[in-house]
Amino acid sequence: MTQARTWLTANTEYEGFPIHFRRPHIEVSEFATLQPRYPRLLTVTHVLKHVKENGLPRSEYNASLESFDMTLTAPFEDETNGVIALIETYAGKRTYYVYLAPLFDADAFIRHAQDRFPDERFSYSVDDDRAWRLFHGYAADFDFP
Repeated sequence: MTQARTWLTANTEYEGFPIHFRRPHIEVSEFATLQPRYPRLLTVTHVLKHVKENGLPRSEYNASLESFDMTLTAPFEDETNGVIALIETYAGKRTYYVYLAPLFDADAFIRHAQDRFPDERFSYSVDDDRAWRLFHGYAADFDFP
């Protein structure tokens, strides 16, 4: 079992709006060893119900999402089922990007989250991304180590 990674956070602006990122600390040099283990990219887009004018969630609402967030991230803490690439909060949405192990059942995972949180609106997709294009793009754009 892999030891839990530390989390890195960053806040910047994109198209005039604040954008917040958090991601596990994965060195770019480690990508080559992780990519073959996690060839599929799960993207979960959560439409935030209570946001400020700048698109970020209201503080009390954000705090109330802790259980929802844990439901979407906890299965990947030990990196058996997958590895979290990035969590992005921007323009009234929070998007979770997770690279999945080949046998992980994303549909069942999402059904479980929908059953637990029927009042939250979110969608998802699963795509092949063996080259980790998404992660490499963010790493280049935001100067990951």
